[in-house]
Amino acid sequence: MRTLKIAGWIVGALAALIVLGIAAVFFLVDPNDYRDDIAQRVEQATGRPLKIAGSLHLKFFPWLALQVSDVSLGNPAGYGAAPFLTVQHADVGVKLLPLLRKQFEVRRITLGGLAVNLVSRSKDDNNWKDLTDSDKPKQPTGGAAPQARIAGVDVRKATLLYRDEEKKSLIRLSNIELQSGAAESDMPVPVRVEFDYNDETPSPPTHLTTAVQVRMPKDSSRVELKNLTVQGAKFSVSSPALLIDTAAETLAPATLQVKVGELPLQVTATGEKLFSDRAVTGKISMSRLSPRQLLPSMGVKLPVMRDPTVLGALTFASNYRLTEKALQLTDLDLKLDDTHVRGSLGVTDLHTKALAFNLEVDSVNVDRYREPEVKSQAAKQKKPPTPLPIEALRKLNAKGALRIGRATFADMKFTDVHLPVEATGGRILLSPQAGLFGGSYKGEIVLDARSAKAKLSLNEHARGLDIGQLVKAAFDSTRITGRGDANAVLNGVGNTDAAILGSLSGKIDANVKEGAFNGVDLWYELRRALALVKRTPAPVRTQPVRTQFKAFAGSATLAEGMVHNDDLRVDMDYLKANGKGTLNIATQAIDYRVVAEIYKLPAESAGSEMADLKALEIPIAITGTLADIKVRPDLAGLAKARLNKEVDKQKDELKKKLGDKLKDLLGH
Repeated sequence: MRTLKIAGWIVGALAALIVLGIAAVFFLVDPNDYRDDIAQRVEQATGRPLKIAGSLHLKFFPWLALQVSDVSLGNPAGYGAAPFLTVQHADVGVKLLPLLRKQFEVRRITLGGLAVNLVSRSKDDNNWKDLTDSDKPKQPTGGAAPQARIAGVDVRKATLLYRDEEKKSLIRLSNIELQSGAAESDMPVPVRVEFDYNDETPSPPTHLTTAVQVRMPKDSSRVELKNLTVQGAKFSVSSPALLIDTAAETLAPATLQVKVGELPLQVTATGEKLFSDRAVTGKISMSRLSPRQLLPSMGVKLPVMRDPTVLGALTFASNYRLTEKALQLTDLDLKLDDTHVRGSLGVTDLHTKALAFNLEVDSVNVDRYREPEVKSQAAKQKKPPTPLPIEALRKLNAKGALRIGRATFADMKFTDVHLPVEATGGRILLSPQAGLFGGSYKGEIVLDARSAKAKLSLNEHARGLDIGQLVKAAFDSTRITGRGDANAVLNGVGNTDAAILGSLSGKIDANVKEGAFNGVDLWYELRRALALVKRTPAPVRTQPVRTQFKAFAGSATLAEGMVHNDDLRVDMDYLKANGKGTLNIATQAIDYRVVAEIYKLPAESAGSEMADLKALEIPIAITGTLADIKVRPDLAGLAKARLNKEVDKQKDELKKKLGDKLKDLLGH
C-alpha cells in the first residue's frame, strides 16, 4: 500500500508540475514575442516570406487555442512581391485532455477574409506546387494512428483568384462562404459552399451554391460524395452519389441530373486520370420537349416566324468525351420538328473554342423558321438593315462538313447538299454543291470579316436548271420558262445585309434553251404595230400570250444594284433579236432596247402580212417590271424601216427598167 501511495504522490506531483508549467507558459509567455521566430522558421521551411501584422492570442483550458489576425504568406521566387495568401482572422483550438489518450479533438476552425492568388504559367510551372510536392520520403510512424475529430470549419468572405498566363485567362471566386459539419473518421460530413464566379467576360458574376455529404472511409483513398447539389441562377446539377478514388484518379460510373433554365438533361459519367490528363466519358440525353415553350422561360424572346408551329418538338442524345483540352460529341442524334440530325460535333480546343463537325441532315425547310415574308416593295424598303455579327465572325474557328438530303431556303429546293465549311481568323469559306431545280449547283462563298468592312465574294455555277423555277424563287415571277446554265462572279462590301446587297458588283451570264416569255406575245405586238402603221384593223389574237424561244443568252455586269447587259441574243420561231438594257435588282425595273429581224413566216395565215417586213431591223422597247412587262415596237422606226424597204424596192425596179431600156437602145 505504501508503494502505491508513493507512486500516486509522484504521479500527482508530475501532473501538478505539468499543469503549473502550462499555466506558467500561458501567464508568463507572450506569443507575440515569437512572431519573428515563427516567420523565420516558415521562410526556412518553404522559402516564402511570412508576415504576421496582427496580434497572436493563446488560450489554455479546456482548449489549447490560437487566434491570429492579418497574416500573409508570400509567393515563391519569380512570382513577384504580391502575397500568395492573406488571412484577416483565424481561430483554431485543440482540446488538451483527449491528447493524453491519443485523440485529437479540434474545435470549429474559423477563417475570415481569406484570399488566395493562384498563378499558372504552364502545366508544370505554378506558384503552389512547392507547397504540395515533397522530396522527402514519408517515414512510417508505427503504432495505431491517433483518432481525430474536427467540430467543423467556417470560412467567411474568402476570395480565390486563378490566373493562367499561358492561356491568358482569369477566374475569380469571390464572397466564398464555406461551412462543414463535424468531421470524424469514416463518417459523412455535410458541407455547404457558396460563392460568386466570374471571368474576364463583361457579364455579371454567377452565384453558385453547393451542398454535399463527404465521406472518406478509413484507410482508403476513396472519397464518397452523396446527395450532391450545385445551384446557380440559371442551372442546377444533382447526383445521388459520386465515388472518386484519389489514388487511381478515377470516377466510378455515376448519373447526374442537369437543368439549364427549364431544360432538363440526363448525364452519365465515368472518369479516369482525374488529376492529370482528365478524361470523362458518358452519355447526355434530353427527353422530348417544346423549345417554343422552353426558350421564353430561359429569357429568350422568340421572333415571329412564317410557320407558328415550328420549334414544337426537340429530342437529343449523344455520347461524349471531355478532356482538359476538348469536348467531343459522337453518335449524336437530334430531332427538331421534322428534321433529323446525326453525326459528330466537338470543340477540339476549349481555349480557342475551335469547332469540328460532321453532320448529316435528312431534310430541313429553313423558310419555316424565317420571319414572315414582306410582300409590298415599300415595306421591303422600310425594313431596317440586319447587321452582321462581325466580332463573332472574327472569333469563329470551325471546320467540318454538313450533308443534307433535302433543303428549302428562300423558296429554292436543294437536294443532296454537301456543304464543307472552314472558318478561321475572320475568314469564312463555304463550298456548297447540290442538286437544284432539276440541275446542279456548285459554288464558292467567301465572307472576309478581317477588315473594317466585311467583304463577300461569290463564285456560282449552275448547270441544266429549270430557269422558270429559279426566277420564281428569286423574283417571285413566272415570266420565263426554259432550261439552261448560269454563272455569277460577284463581290460586295458592308457590315449589313443591305449594304452588301447594294454594293454587289461583278459578272453574270446565262444561256437558256427551249423556253418562253410568259405574258408577252412579241409576234402579235409586231403584227399589231404593223396594222397601226398601215391603218388597218388590229389582228385577232389566237394564241396564248407568250413568246416562245429556241435560245436566250447573254452576259451582264452588276454594279450598285443594276444589271447592265449589252449582248442579249434571242432566237425565236420567226424572229431573231439582239439588244441591250438594264435591270434594277431592288425594284425589278426593266429598260431594254431590242432590234428584231423577221427571218421566217409562219406556215398558217396568221402573220402572213409581215412578209413585207422580212429581213428588216425592227426596234422594240421593253420596259416596266418583271411583274408587269411592257413591249412596245417603235412605230416610227417600223414605218421608217418599211418606207426604206419600199424605196429600196422602187430603186431596184427603176434600175431594172433603166437596164431594160438601155438594152433596147443598144440592141442587146
